[in-house]
Amino acid sequence: MSRFTPLAVGLALPFSLATQAAWADLTPQDVWGDWRNYLEGMGYEITATETVSGDDLTVSDLRFSFSMPETDGVMSLSLETLGFVQNRDGSVAIVMPDDMPMTMTGTDEAGSGEPFTLTLNFSQTGHAITASGDPDAMTYLYTAEQFAMDMTQMQVGDKEMSGTDARINVTGTNLNSTTTMTVGEMRSYDQSGSISAVAFDVFVNDPEGENAQGAIKGAMNGLTFTGQGEMPREMAKDADMATLLSSGFDMAGTLGYASGSSEFDIKDPENGNYVMTTTSQGGDFGFKMGPDGLLYDVAQRDLNVNVTAEMMPLPFEIKMAESGFKLAMPVSKSDEEQDFSFGLKMADFTMSDFIWSMFDPSAQLPRDPATVVLDLTGKAKLLVDWMNPEATAALTGAPGEVKQVSLGTLLVDAAGAKLEGAGDVTFDGAAGGLVPGAGNPVGDVNLALSGGNALLDKLVAIGLLPQDQAMGARMMMGLFAVPGDAPDTLKSKIEFTPDGQVLANGQRLR
Repeated sequence: MSRFTPLAVGLALPFSLATQAAWADLTPQDVWGDWRNYLEGMGYEITATETVSGDDLTVSDLRFSFSMPETDGVMSLSLETLGFVQNRDGSVAIVMPDDMPMTMTGTDEAGSGEPFTLTLNFSQTGHAITASGDPDAMTYLYTAEQFAMDMTQMQVGDKEMSGTDARINVTGTNLNSTTTMTVGEMRSYDQSGSISAVAFDVFVNDPEGENAQGAIKGAMNGLTFTGQGEMPREMAKDADMATLLSSGFDMAGTLGYASGSSEFDIKDPENGNYVMTTTSQGGDFGFKMGPDGLLYDVAQRDLNVNVTAEMMPLPFEIKMAESGFKLAMPVSKSDEEQDFSFGLKMADFTMSDFIWSMFDPSAQLPRDPATVVLDLTGKAKLLVDWMNPEATAALTGAPGEVKQVSLGTLLVDAAGAKLEGAGDVTFDGAAGGLVPGAGNPVGDVNLALSGGNALLDKLVAIGLLPQDQAMGARMMMGLFAVPGDAPDTLKSKIEFTPDGQVLANGQRLR
């Protein structure tokens, strides 16, 4: 189940935009009351002391806590004081402390099975939060010159890990965010913002392995983010995502960045040390979760990856001008057909000469940039709620039925050969059909290949493909394809007929 963590209290909830409003449009009691109702509706337990002084409100000894059944633990956030100050224009200034400690306790079920305690501190400087609007529609503006998240304590069982054993450090500059919260039958939000730069540094020393450790460092610049959604005003602590979706939970967001870099440094005495560095000139990440389904949409530009490993004599490098991944799928059971899609893109992919020389030392294969593009869409009937743990655990058969698939784009352009394809196929759902669980396909797929025979010759010449296997591949191409209009080109139309036949260029295969 997706929940806001205590960190979101400081980063996501109280973002607001001061507007020109009538006197006392919004009071400190309105803002604090909405925060409290919101967090309690999310399942947080809140204890605090409230003190009123004139028009202002001070909330002291404030503690947010949230039970985590999966780890048999608790996440908590403690604040000494939180001030709500009435401004003359009817807005409210929220005064937050410079430091906010956050503690998580639980059981390390995935590792030692021992209890653990993790304490993080969220700090910020040059920060200001202002709320304006009215009690049912508040707009927040949150700015911070600098912010940071640091691990201050980690203890597993009786062992307390020092800074030489583990660290977590995240820093950022110039945070600006605007969020509008609207309360009706549901609670909705609309958010946008930016961060100039974020850097992270994570290190852990494996207590089970002698001299084994891992470190991840990186930075992102020019971040922008947006988010929209709505959720029930009250959510049960033990509610699974299927229950939330049926209650109207629906959210979407995007994160973009202008440039980024990272370094992974793994020291493993048993398998050898490993270092990987990456750089990119920006990217985007889109996410959506709602009754209509789940969506991931990821893209990067000018990705460069360098790897050095003890098991290899020389470092190697790969580059891509553009890379992307997209997945959209239904998550809720329905008698109606629902859309799904899958996309993959690797444009202008290149490898260092070291990698090429491992299998083509004489450079017989063209080393031009390669491109791979796949775009699939379709319709399916989902037979189970994927987000319901009990339903998925009881599943004995296929989770759904594929009804239609469209191959919008297929492109593989590499090593001097190019394969292209497109087509549409529907499925009749007949029992015992060609495709188990879907039945017989009806439709056609068109394919075109250029440079295939030349590629086979070169693979044989460099010893990657035995001659007999190359001959078998040519026989298969002759069975499924016919010559194209240019030398060393093939084309094929694969047809699936309503009576269950499969034809290749009019020749019956089944």
